[in-house]
Amino acid sequence: MQRVETWLFAPGSPRRLAALRIGLCSLLAIRLSRGLYLKFADQPPSLFRPLSFMHLFRSMPSGRIVLTVQVLGVVAAVLAAIGLRARVSLPVAWGCAMLLNGMATSIGKVVHNDVMLLLCLVPLLPARTSEVWSVDRALADRRGDRRDVPAIDPGISYGWPVRTAMVVAAGAYFFTGLAKLVFSGPAWAVSGNLRWVLYAASDGRVTANLIALFIADRPWLAHLLGLATLIVELGFPIVLWRPRAAWLFVPGAVALHAAIWATLGLDYSAWAATVVIVFVNWPGLAGRAKARIRLHGMREVAPA
Repeated sequence: MQRVETWLFAPGSPRRLAALRIGLCSLLAIRLSRGLYLKFADQPPSLFRPLSFMHLFRSMPSGRIVLTVQVLGVVAAVLAAIGLRARVSLPVAWGCAMLLNGMATSIGKVVHNDVMLLLCLVPLLPARTSEVWSVDRALADRRGDRRDVPAIDPGISYGWPVRTAMVVAAGAYFFTGLAKLVFSGPAWAVSGNLRWVLYAASDGRVTANLIALFIADRPWLAHLLGLATLIVELGFPIVLWRPRAAWLFVPGAVALHAAIWATLGLDYSAWAATVVIVFVNWPGLAGRAKARIRLHGMREVAPA
């Protein structure tokens, strides 16, 4: 436990935390701008099936309330992404997203398309995310008041939110795979389970899904994809101990969600985008790209 605590609370880069803020808040703004939330407001009360905190409502919130919350959430998410009073704007955007997604999951089916994004944002709510690459930083620099300009050296306050978001994302995949084994066992992958799901998904459409049928017609391929799914989900926490494993598991997770969309028509793009934002070291990637460009420029101007 001491080793885990030492890893979790090790110093981190403020730029890595800022990149996480920019990526996740931008994604949140995009997700909140969808028009489906207003459709929920028009549903009759008899279709309202509240879960969790949605029991505070007797029916779906009115269209006026939904539109107000949606506009407020998008504006707050954009402000958080650019780093303007992020310690206020980010919790406001997150709260709006909770209400809107609570509506989405109170229509008789648990909807978890945005769960990964919302959970990974939780560590950022109290964090100092806008001390670099932000409007707050630019305004403080412009005023010249050094008391308002924090140091940008690596520190614990910058490291733990990033690593906690990594734990949340890795845990989401791990417990998803664990649930498959607990309730279905190895038969989830090695039986006809996945083939039946693919056939049913194709039959439920007006036109047949050729990709789903191609896989379902080949038992060996369906079993292989099932086993690959379990490997990606159960093995994802390896990334926490071996960061280089992200080159395998992050593309694997993205491919998993792409396959789900192509065969079942389920949109988990928010999961795929979140895992890429969380596990890619964007400042380090940008630094290496700048170094290569600078080196290339030096070679061009070098004398023959």
